Amino acid sequence: MRLPHPCLATLIIGIFSTHSFAADTLVDAFKEGKLTGEIKAEYSDSNFIGQTHSDDISAYGGSLNFITSDFYGLKAGITFQTSHIANSDTAGAVFQDDLDAQGAVLSEAYLDYKISSTSLKVGRQYIYTPLVSTALDGKSSESILKDSFEGYVLTNTDLPSTTFVAGYLSKYQAKTNGLGQSGEFNTFQDGAYTVYVKNTSIENLTLQAQYLDENGMSSLEDKNAFYVQADYVLAGHTLSAQYLSSTDKTKAAGAQDGQVFGLRATGGLGIGKLGYIAAYTSSMDDGAIYTGAGTGTSDTLFTAMPVNGGGVAARANTDTVVGGFIIPITSITTIAYAGESYSNDVGLGDVKAYGVIAIYPYDKYFLVKANYEHVSTEHVFTENTGIVRVYVSYKF
Repeated sequence: MRLPHPCLATLIIGIFSTHSFAADTLVDAFKEGKLTGEIKAEYSDSNFIGQTHSDDISAYGGSLNFITSDFYGLKAGITFQTSHIANSDTAGAVFQDDLDAQGAVLSEAYLDYKISSTSLKVGRQYIYTPLVSTALDGKSSESILKDSFEGYVLTNTDLPSTTFVAGYLSKYQAKTNGLGQSGEFNTFQDGAYTVYVKNTSIENLTLQAQYLDENGMSSLEDKNAFYVQADYVLAGHTLSAQYLSSTDKTKAAGAQDGQVFGLRATGGLGIGKLGYIAAYTSSMDDGAIYTGAGTGTSDTLFTAMPVNGGGVAARANTDTVVGGFIIPITSITTIAYAGESYSNDVGLGDVKAYGVIAIYPYDKYFLVKANYEHVSTEHVFTENTGIVRVYVSYKF
């Protein structure tokens, strides 16, 4: 486990010294702070994709978060995460970037200063935007550990119904180091800049736009992405559209630029609490889509699968359709879904998938979830390719 960046400690001392606040007032800020946490456990069995036998892994861990109360506009927060492997059978082959992590990491250590409608958050922190995102709870990126960023994030809400975010990212902590241990904070490219805007000024309409520019260690490693999303609520249904364009200089010439357009509809079926989701995406260039920084961006595309994410749909020249039904039965919500990606790719070709999710929130603290997803491809690995996950979470 590494200590916070030395610049962060210097900033803390500098702010407190400059204002010369009374020690007892500062102590009160810590006394009135909020402590929260989560205990997690997960079991997964998978031969995805093309493994000759199934790998399985059992992991447990959790997180502990503390945020001070407001102190003249200033708050400080830390989040400590830990993960331990209870059992694994050659887990590295499938889970090396996900569940296969043993160890602990200080994933958040930040100062958050707010004045009027503007706040500046400095240090290690979770970020949740379409093109820069930490792993998302309830999505395919969910795991025992979350990934994290180190940098500066400025947020402003002066304009009516508008949130403006500007950020600079200097370091990134992956879920794992790929060698069975928890990830550490390492330099993120040669720095990355992002701007994000969200507007809800038109009734029932939410608009989002974001730009991400990553400076590679050389010009051959530069990446950028632009994203737009619109969500409109109509008579209990949400109709959404998305567009993402990206350039990834690490790819071969002629395959660096990618574009994708997507449509999605969600809502009730008018029969009890039954619901539906239908989504379509189409990538239109010869390059695969770069969805952004952080594992949470693997869920950005509307057709991202609940277990395996959106990697298949992000391929070049690929059309993907996904549909599902949401079926609440007593306290358990079941989601059954299926999808297919159509592509002339000589590797996987067309890809079909189906799955089911059962979610049981025992109360507002305790959650049990079981997922199964089966995938078959046109050209290779057509049999017995699937993944099972059982996830348990207790929040306090």
